[in-house]
Amino acid sequence: MRRERPRYKTLFFFDRTVPRELYYKVQKRLNIMGYGAVWQPNSAMRGVRDIEEICKYCRARGIRIIASFYRDLKLPKQFEGELLLIHLKGGRHKSVNKIITRLFLTLHSIKTEDEGK
Repeated sequence: MRRERPRYKTLFFFDRTVPRELYYKVQKRLNIMGYGAVWQPNSAMRGVRDIEEICKYCRARGIRIIASFYRDLKLPKQFEGELLLIHLKGGRHKSVNKIITRLFLTLHSIKTEDEGK
């Protein structure tokens, strides 16, 4: 009998601007911690460039944070309270630990805002 695969809590969405190697490094570290991430080229949103469709996809799956290297990307008004967009900088030379720290600090700030309401 096969062992059941662990089910990770998916909290993060990385768009197409995030390099493959960097995404897989971050995902590996997140999986160790029990979390998961979605990378746009591997998801149902593969060829989609419209941020509104991506936001609908994330909201439907309970993903709270969208990470991108694209500086001009902005969240549509209707998603501002539910989702958060993180602009990553530093390219593929950014430390995986720094990216994970930024993701979880942002997630923590969203949770404290939700509890404060």
